[in-house]
This record gives sequence, structure tokens and C-alpha cells, in this order.
Amino acid sequence: MLATLLSLLAAARLEPLAGDVALPFAPSPSPQILSRIVVVMVTEDTLATFPYRSPIDREFLAGLIERLDRAGASAVGIDILLDQPSLLQKDRALFSAIDKASLPVVLAYATSSDGLTERQTAFSARHVATRRHGLIALPRDEIDGVVRHVPQARTERGERLDTFPGVLAREAAPGAGAAARSRSRILYGNAASAPFTLYPAHLVRLLPDDWFAGKIVLIGTDLPTIDRHPTPMVVGQGSEAGTIPGVLIHAHILAQHLAGLSLPAFPPSARIAATLTLAVLAALAMALPLPPRRLVLLLFAGLLAYGIAAGWLVASGTGLPPLVSSPLAALATAGLLAWRKWQIERSERAFLRLAFSRYVSPAVVERIASGRLPLELGGEKRRVTYLFTDLEGFTTLSEQLEPAALADILNPYLDEMCRLMTEHGATIDKIIGDAVVGFFGAPDEDPNQESHAVALAHALDDFAQAYRLKVAGRGIHLGATRIGLHAGDAVIGNFGGSRFFDYTGIGDTVNTAARLEGANRFLGTRILMSDSVAGRCPGDACRPAADLVLKGRSSPLRCFEPLAEGRRDPAWLAAYRTAFAAMRAGDGSAAALFETALRLKPDDPLALLHLRRLQAGESGATLVLEGK
Repeated sequence: MLATLLSLLAAARLEPLAGDVALPFAPSPSPQILSRIVVVMVTEDTLATFPYRSPIDREFLAGLIERLDRAGASAVGIDILLDQPSLLQKDRALFSAIDKASLPVVLAYATSSDGLTERQTAFSARHVATRRHGLIALPRDEIDGVVRHVPQARTERGERLDTFPGVLAREAAPGAGAAARSRSRILYGNAASAPFTLYPAHLVRLLPDDWFAGKIVLIGTDLPTIDRHPTPMVVGQGSEAGTIPGVLIHAHILAQHLAGLSLPAFPPSARIAATLTLAVLAALAMALPLPPRRLVLLLFAGLLAYGIAAGWLVASGTGLPPLVSSPLAALATAGLLAWRKWQIERSERAFLRLAFSRYVSPAVVERIASGRLPLELGGEKRRVTYLFTDLEGFTTLSEQLEPAALADILNPYLDEMCRLMTEHGATIDKIIGDAVVGFFGAPDEDPNQESHAVALAHALDDFAQAYRLKVAGRGIHLGATRIGLHAGDAVIGNFGGSRFFDYTGIGDTVNTAARLEGANRFLGTRILMSDSVAGRCPGDACRPAADLVLKGRSSPLRCFEPLAEGRRDPAWLAAYRTAFAAMRAGDGSAAALFETALRLKPDDPLALLHLRRLQAGESGATLVLEGK
């Protein structure tokens, strides 16, 4: 309803212009009817033959009537308002010629309702109203002042006053024009010039009788500033741009009456009904469960169908439907509903993103929402870097705490761990109790996934250590967070069943990362990564930890501990690497070299581990781990 009202208001100025565009497609009087009408123009050249310009010499008009009567014209209409006296003998000559003529002579008539003064009205009542007469006023549209509609008869003081072309049509062809007397558009046609024969008034006496025999002759003026009116198109010879003489407009209306043609505009109730109907149909179409492209095609198909129907109504002369307000209402309704639908879907998508991201990595949610990640089972082989974390000793601690206290400690920890993963671009695979698993390289490609994973590991470690100190102030001793990193090929995709599945990775890469997280417990480290990750890191950003034979593997995997910038003391790092290289080579000085390194950093767990191994009689850098 709102769209309909807005469309009617917005189309108030456009509707008449749209009707102007459609007008050439409406039916028009036949050439036979147009040829029955002759227009005699009083021009500047005609006025030049008179001793004065105004009023037009009535003795000259009397001569025109007598000449046309002798030529055998069927009727004469004088489109010159006789509303004041001139020279007495000239007035008598004109009215005498009118009364004596054997053909009907129709005079232009107006009343005080048309702007005449009391004196003019009295003169017209005595001399014009007592003879054949018709209202001469041409209605102009309030919007732009253009003459578009056939004037209507009206009643004043109990007397019905017909229009000038209506009376002339009735006198010249009794019974004609019944259809055209309803309120209708003036059918100007599509001619670039007047479709009527035009003669200058001062030359009529010289023309053959045959040119007027049987014709309806209109006498009017074609002067620059008198009786000119704007019309939807330029019509008439020598007319000013956009205006034509009033007598030519009356000629068009007369031709309509004779042809019995009309193009009535839809009444307000019908316009509102048509506009409302199209708006309702647009609303029903938008409610269909179709994709946007099909909805747009359906909408424009409906508008095309309306346009064809409107074209038929105009071409058949049935009526002029609303050409702007109805389509505009349909478009406005569709637009408003589409906007509302988009707002609802956007809100729902935002809610689902927020809710879904509580369970699935935001990167995966974004891909699903955009349609780039299909919700179907299956996977693809990708190079990824997996990261496993685990909170040391939390299972034991959880058995000692109340559920509320446990949640109060675990939830902030997991919340920040997930935030850091998302912030660093990781895809969160899953949360298992206190363990958080993530990976880089899927669903989006990441050419620097290894360095990004190491940066994330340092950020997680920094947070976890700070969090341990925070909860220690509350008397709770939280273990260290262990992190394992490994890069390699894995099958990434949706795995599960038809009702529930998970976007995750499968393969040795995933298992190895999990084993490296557990290996921290034996090495005394907090972060451990394989050489596949360390190989993409700067030389001073890590140190060798051990060659580990992990559970399920037969060959050793070279492992490294990434070093935060604050731990990269060059002297200590050089001493450790020298000792580790000697141990790997089986050099007997390895134990002494580790002791040297420990003097620089006595609390180094890796140096202590290898020193004790060497002192226990072990050799080399290979360690076999049976557990996780």
C-alpha cells in the first residue's frame, strides 16, 4: 500500500508525459474525415488589409460567411470571440450574414466562468447566446499547462452549455461524436504538421468554390501572441515551438467528434486499482522461493505483459491506463521487499555466522556463507601446517575443582586461545577439552603458512604463561601449554556422516603434529616443531631439539624448538648448537660442551636432558618415544 501511494504521488508529473509518448499509437481520424475540415486563418497579412487590428473587422467576417455559403460549405465555425461591440454597421453586417446563411454558423462562446467581464458577458448573452454557439475555452493541465484533454460541456444557471467543436459536429453531422464527448485525450496524431487544409483568410475570395463545397470550415487566428496553446507536440505551419493556434486544436477535437473516437484516461479509482493490483502481483512474485535472477526475470516479464496490455488498450482506443504509476508501484514494491528480504537474510547470516563461528572456525564459516565451500562430504589433498596444543595436568586439576570454578578457569583460556588463532589466520579444527587444534593452508591457500604457524605458537605460549601467573594468584597451579607443529600433505575436507560432519584434516601430518605436542613432555620444552616447519624459519629463530622416532613411525624426525626473540642469546645459542652437533656426530666431547652451554643458561631443559643421556651412556641425537 505504501509503495502504491508513493508511486501515485511520484507519477503525478510523469503520467501526462507518458501519455504524450503513447498518443501516436492511439487511433486517429481517417484521412477522409480530416479532408472534410478546412481551416481559414486570419494572419498578420490579413490584418494588414484592415484599417485597425482589433477587434477583427466584422464586416470582413460577414463577407467570409457569405462567400463560404455561396461555395456550398456544410458548416462554419467562427473561433473568434465576439464579446464586445465594434462599429455598429459592421456588427449588423456580421450578425445579418449569420442569420441569413443557409448553412449552420457556430459562434465561439464564453461566460464569466471563463474570465469575461460583466460587460463582455452581457454582450455575448445578447448577440452570441441567441445564435448557435459553443464553449471555446480549452482546458490546460495544472501540472504543466499543456492542452491534452477534450473540453467538456457544463451546466450554468440550469442551462447546458456544449463545447464549440461538439456543437459544430452536431450541426454538420447530426448524431456524430457520441463516443468522443466523454473526457478523452485529444488525438493529435503523429503528424509533424497540421493534417488539415489551411487557407489565409484574405485569399478565400479568390479560391474556387470546389475547395469549400461540402467542407466544415473553421475560421480562427494564427497570430504570434493571440490564442496560442502548448500541446504535446509541435503542430501547425509557422507555429511557435511547442504551441499551436487554438483553432487547430478545435479542428483536431472536431475530427475526433466526427470519427466517434476517444481515448479516455482511466478514472482515479481505476488507476489506483491497476496500480495496487500490479504492486500486489509484484509482492506475490517476490514471495516465491526462486533465486534472485529468476525473480528479476519474472518481474520484468510481468511488466512487459502489462506494457503489452496497455499498448493494446491505447491502440484500440479503449482507454489510457496508468503508464508510470503502476509499473513504478511494482518496481517500488519489489525493491522494498527485496531490500527487506536482503536485510532479513543479512541479519540471519550475521546471526548464523556468529552462532556458527562458536562451533566452527570463522574462516570456514566465511567460506560456507560465500558458497566457496560446499556443504557436502569429501576432501582434497593440500599442504597444511597443523598446530596442536594441550594444557599440561589439567585433567588432574579438573578433578579437584568444582564445575563452576573449572569453567571459570577454562573458558577464558580457550576464548583467548581461539581468538589468537583466528587473529593469526589459522583455521580452528576442533576443541577437545582443554586442547585446541588448528591448521594453516586451508580452506584458503597460505604460501607462508609455516612462519605464520610459528608466530601463532609464540603468541599462544606468551598468553599461556601469563595466564598461568594470573590464576596462580588465585591459588590455582595451572600447567604449561604444550604446542606441536608439523607441515606436510593432508586430506582436508568435510568428513563424517550425512547428518553431521566436520571440516578437518586426515593423514600422517595431523598425527605427527599431535605426537610432537606430546613429545614436549619428555624433552622439557613447551613448543616443538618438525624440520618441515623449521626449514621455513630464519636460522636464529630455532634450535635443534632431538631426532625423534615417534609412535607409529620407524624413522627419526628431526625436531626443533622455536625461540622467541628474547631467548636468542648468540653466545648461548652457539654453545648449544656446537654441543648438539658433537652429540649427533658421536663426539666424546659432547657432554663437556653441554656443560659449557649450561653454565650460560643453567635452567635449559634440553641441555640438561642431553647431558644426562650422555652421562648415562647414551649417544647420538635420536630418541625413541613410545607414548603419545
